[in-house]
Amino acid sequence: MLKQRRQYSKERNHAFSKIIAEKVIAHPYFVQAEQIYCYVDFDGEVRTRQIIKAALALGKQAWVPKVHGETMEFYQIHSLEELSAGSFGILEPSVTNGCSKNDNNSGKLMIMPGVAFDTFRNRIGYGKGCYDRYLKKYKGFHTIALAFEYQIVDEIPAEATDIRPEFVMTERRILYTFERK
Repeated sequence: MLKQRRQYSKERNHAFSKIIAEKVIAHPYFVQAEQIYCYVDFDGEVRTRQIIKAALALGKQAWVPKVHGETMEFYQIHSLEELSAGSFGILEPSVTNGCSKNDNNSGKLMIMPGVAFDTFRNRIGYGKGCYDRYLKKYKGFHTIALAFEYQIVDEIPAEATDIRPEFVMTERRILYTFERK
């Protein structure tokens, strides 16, 4: 799947990322959220800069991740200019404007990446379990994962510790369920 993603044309990535971003920005979870926790795209992932810029323009708090070994923490940014290349060239906060402690249990939206998803919203990430551990530790998030349609497969093996996003948005469809995990 990663090889296929790297071979995806930049033009198609940009066009489909724009469609996906527009779906996210129009979604009630985004509209109602006061805090947006969002990955910064890397290596052909669905682009997220439009989403982060929209959150900031609307006066929402924007939080982006920084990985510290096996753990991931989120830091508030006020501009994309506050990001610089970190581990593996992934953009992350260059200054740590206070790590989020997630005291507030409402008004938060987590936008998640993934390598592959199935139609039941099971997710394969990058193997470290950072998002699963973070979402287990900090409650109260609505969750939306972003993917290109080719990243949706028939079935992915899932474990009890895996957290399924409430929605998976592609350029063609939105996968969801009414149950809350």
